[in-house]
Amino acid sequence: MAEIVPADPSTSNSASTSSRRVYTTTNTRPFTRLITSGRDHVVEPFDSEKLPVTLVSEIQKFLRVANQIELEEPRVAYLCRFHAFEVAHNLDRNSSGRGVRQFKTSLLQRLEQDEEITIRKRKEKSDIRELRRVYREYKDFIIKHSGDSNLQNSEKMIKARAIASALSKVLNTVTTAAGPQVLAESESIHAKPELYVPYNILPLDEGGASQAIMQLPEIKAAVAAFRKVRGLPFVEDFRRRVVCLDLFDWLQFCFGFQKGNVANQREHLILLLANTHIRKSHKETSVSKLGDGALDELMKKFFKNYTDWCKFLGRKSNIQLPYLKEEAQQYKLLYIGLYLLIWGEAANIRFMPECLCYIFHHMAYELHSLLVGAVNMETGERIMPVYGGGSESFLNNVVFHLYKVIHEEAMKNRNGTTDHSSWRNYDDLNEFFWSEDCFQIGWPMRLEHDFFCIDPSSDSKTKKPRQSVRTDEDKKSPNEDEEMEDIPDEGHKVREGKWLGKTNFVEIRSFWQIFRSFDRMWSFLILCLQAMIIMASHDLESPLEVFDATVLEDVMSIFITSAALKLIRAILDIVFTWKARNTIDSYKIRRNVLKVLVPMIWTITLPIYYINHRGKYTCYSTQSQSWLGEWCYSSYMVAVAFYLMTNAFDMVLFLVPVVGKYIETSNSRICTMLSWWRQPRLYVGRGMQETQLSQFKYTMFWVLLMLSKFIFSYQFEIKPLISPTRQIMRIGIKNYDWHELFPKVKSNAGAIAAIWAPIILVYFMDAQIWYSVYCSIFGGVYGILHHLGEIRTLGMLRIRFHSLPDAFSAYLIPHKEKDNKEGISKWFLCLREKAFEKNSIVKFVVVWNQIISSFREEDLISNREMHLMKMPLSSELFSGQIRWPVFLLANKFSTALSIARDFSGKDADLLRKIKRDDYMYLVVTECYDSLKYVLEILVVGDFEQRIISGILDEIEGSIGCSTLLEDLNMSELPALHTKCVELLELLVEGNEEQYCNVVKALQDIFEIVTSDLMLKGCRTLDSLYAHRDGDDSELFTHIEPQLFASARSIHFPLPDSGLIVDKIKRFLLLLTTRDKAMDIPSNLEAQRRISFFATSLFMDMPRAPKVRNMLSFSVLTPHYMEDVKYSSEELHSNKEGVSILFYMQKIFPDEWENFLERVGTENLNASNDEINEEDLRNWASFRGQTLCRTVRGMMYYQKALKLQAFLDMAADDGICHYWPASYYYSLMIA
Repeated sequence: MAEIVPADPSTSNSASTSSRRVYTTTNTRPFTRLITSGRDHVVEPFDSEKLPVTLVSEIQKFLRVANQIELEEPRVAYLCRFHAFEVAHNLDRNSSGRGVRQFKTSLLQRLEQDEEITIRKRKEKSDIRELRRVYREYKDFIIKHSGDSNLQNSEKMIKARAIASALSKVLNTVTTAAGPQVLAESESIHAKPELYVPYNILPLDEGGASQAIMQLPEIKAAVAAFRKVRGLPFVEDFRRRVVCLDLFDWLQFCFGFQKGNVANQREHLILLLANTHIRKSHKETSVSKLGDGALDELMKKFFKNYTDWCKFLGRKSNIQLPYLKEEAQQYKLLYIGLYLLIWGEAANIRFMPECLCYIFHHMAYELHSLLVGAVNMETGERIMPVYGGGSESFLNNVVFHLYKVIHEEAMKNRNGTTDHSSWRNYDDLNEFFWSEDCFQIGWPMRLEHDFFCIDPSSDSKTKKPRQSVRTDEDKKSPNEDEEMEDIPDEGHKVREGKWLGKTNFVEIRSFWQIFRSFDRMWSFLILCLQAMIIMASHDLESPLEVFDATVLEDVMSIFITSAALKLIRAILDIVFTWKARNTIDSYKIRRNVLKVLVPMIWTITLPIYYINHRGKYTCYSTQSQSWLGEWCYSSYMVAVAFYLMTNAFDMVLFLVPVVGKYIETSNSRICTMLSWWRQPRLYVGRGMQETQLSQFKYTMFWVLLMLSKFIFSYQFEIKPLISPTRQIMRIGIKNYDWHELFPKVKSNAGAIAAIWAPIILVYFMDAQIWYSVYCSIFGGVYGILHHLGEIRTLGMLRIRFHSLPDAFSAYLIPHKEKDNKEGISKWFLCLREKAFEKNSIVKFVVVWNQIISSFREEDLISNREMHLMKMPLSSELFSGQIRWPVFLLANKFSTALSIARDFSGKDADLLRKIKRDDYMYLVVTECYDSLKYVLEILVVGDFEQRIISGILDEIEGSIGCSTLLEDLNMSELPALHTKCVELLELLVEGNEEQYCNVVKALQDIFEIVTSDLMLKGCRTLDSLYAHRDGDDSELFTHIEPQLFASARSIHFPLPDSGLIVDKIKRFLLLLTTRDKAMDIPSNLEAQRRISFFATSLFMDMPRAPKVRNMLSFSVLTPHYMEDVKYSSEELHSNKEGVSILFYMQKIFPDEWENFLERVGTENLNASNDEINEEDLRNWASFRGQTLCRTVRGMMYYQKALKLQAFLDMAADDGICHYWPASYYYSLMIA
């Protein structure tokens, strides 16, 4: 090897925006050095964690790989370390960085030690071949196990990918230095590496720029905005390492995020921006340029919680934007990107949103300081990120310590065996960041803070101090004595950590929680009971008598009870928060004390006033003849008035929720004091009052409920017991019959308690009955007004089915924005809206048929039910003529046939009777049109066609003249119906051997129509026969017996067209189906889904936008070691006595029959060899595995979105062009 030759110190002017050294090199080949040997080789890992800050992001991965593979491949490990040395030397040739010189020295000593030892252990002839062999081994392992979902193999795959990535770079460097010949040999390994860059949705590498998703204008606009890095500090330094630099790469470079996290969040934010931008594109000037509206919307969404948190704690937000528009957009993207990168790497800390706000608060300050070039006033140095420098710096220095606290607290739970007050959960840890004390943790975080203390009972007198996380500038160099690091100064007193415990609440389970949780309800019921007993005792005959001084004073005694109940509530509050006394702040302690003292004072004061001043009134008389008359009051009433004034504030806040919301969210001192007295000031749950209208409706509901309850209770529960109570109290009994049970009883209190106890119990419990009654009434009215449960059965579906297309068009079809222009423009707009409504029927038919097809794929319905429920897609839909499903038209034709057969009267009356049922009239019309259609395609002979056309013209003429009943014998219609069914069955069968039977059926139909049905004979047939007689009677005699029998008369079998077969099958079903509509479909699950779909169309829901403009969403399925599908062994195993497959067949017999029909096996007891094993596993798994059904439901989202996107993009007449071919042919032929 050649010798390392240090280059001359490079002199380059650093940019004003960069504070790091710029390194340049003129060497085109990697450096080498002559290695000496002679030492004993000891295989031990080289420290890959304590590295210089300026080098850690570039060389750490190579040193780690070397440590991992050193035992198996020592020579490759040596080459990885040599490559790390080469990179370090190229980055800092003068060793000017902190700790770089010491690092180079130690690494060079290790390389000299390993040189000769590792070369003897090399398995190939050269280092390049050795590297290539190991790289290919890992590459083959990755390809072989790429589809394996085993957890153990997944960890191996992650490690293998990391090793292969590092080896690829080392191999590339070695082959480049070796010359063109070796580079050509390795061309197959490194050919087009950009095409294999992993991605989720967006291929942001150079090889994916031509893909379709990257050509969308909103994607281009978002990507272009991310790649505007002009003006950022350290950009020139970073461009040397990254070819295509964007804002996320810069954030990773400055704050030390993981590479995978950066790639995920980059794609995440681009998709969010594109989605928001396209939804606001109609308001923006250009779709190809990212507007401020999309960014502002995302800023509000992402930082709403952060701004509320800053406002709650009285801190200024660190999101500061410049005045220039271009710079402001870049700042917004950086702030959003920083928050997403923190969130993406936060792991379980995501369950602590205010903790994330704390982290973002400090890192946003560092970000702004970097952008504006802020300088530390004490040191004079530029402010740099505390935890920047490495690719995993944020994970190791921030997330790790917080996650460690979460983990250790969870371990104290011991699977739920320990008391919940002895460990902190996510909420307890997160609530610590609801107070200003959280800023005592500092930044960088002080790990000796009490928040990081885990052990609640630490009795050790001497405790080893925990060092705070150091900044990069404070880290010790490798040549310093590391043993002195943990020895504290003698004069420094180490404060022992104190476990914080629960922050605001510690649950204490007690029966008293029933009263404490519903104290307002219990207090109200108790006070009303007391008031009603007092009123009933005074024998009031009118409600106005309550204002009598004596009665009013007695009724007002309920406030003494109210004060006592409030005292009990305050005491319970202290008892149930006792375990959290150490973590509650002083303001809450004062509040709890005052909450006890105030009701205690009133509990003492009010009884004293009531006893001492009862009956001592001061009266005022009025001159007017009003109901008030003479007004008297006592000192007790005045005391009660003052007592009520303390509760007036709560009443105002309840009746005017806007005031309460303002007080709770305001930071002013007065509002804070008012909110402090009313309830504890917590971060969550503030300002969540309902609107004034909702509050009014809620109040009226309970006022009506309570009025009904109290009137009933007073009249039928309380008042009837007053007279018996008085009588019992007046009875004087000296000797009791049951004296042996209560020998010392001297009063009648027990008897009174016996008659009042059940009534009081009913009084407290019947509130639930009244609540149920009013909920039923109000819920029913609400459901009617909001169309909830509009369609509950298939019978109701049949009645409302005709309105489904309009409802579907109103809610699920995107409407164009209406123009506000008047005059001729408005008139054209109305015409366009009407055309839209007609053409949207086609879209409903497409969606409906897809729903029915999905039922068939799931084996919920049979083939016959599928044909009965599908709607034909034809060109008639564009004219507003809908062919309804056959299951709605069942029995309609047979009913119309019976009516016409037995009807006697005028044509108009018959027509009116048939039109009473819309479906009956439609099915008669469709059957007539279908019969003409079948005869047109079946009969092709000229003479036969003229006969049929003439007969049809005569019938239509009779209809037009309203002489149908006079010209036709309606009693022959059943015979014609039977022959038509026979003909259609032969046509559906399509067997050439049935040709003679088809001719015979046509001849029978012809004979019935001409001889039996038409009373006045067929004029067309008579004229044709007369014409034949005049020309050549012999020929006519020869033709008459061969009507429809000639080979050129009919076209049978019919053309192999899906449309013709479908139309004939539908015609046959219309003539033969006699099932009730309520029985189709017969499967309960299919009925439930159809009813749910139909009901949802009538509910009040927002209008659907286009798929491209809809809000983005994600669907997550929780999955942990569950089996998604049954295996073949599980299906046929008999461990439980019967196999799973046998059990499923008995539980779902109809679906099993449908499944056999779908796979083409008619035998119900078919062997498993006749059925595809995969289909069998799917059928059983969809019914026995919940997770399998969940995954299928998620896939339905994809199908639904694709279908809706197709309907959005396709024109009205283009739906049939791009839909399945059968529908396309149906549109063309119809």
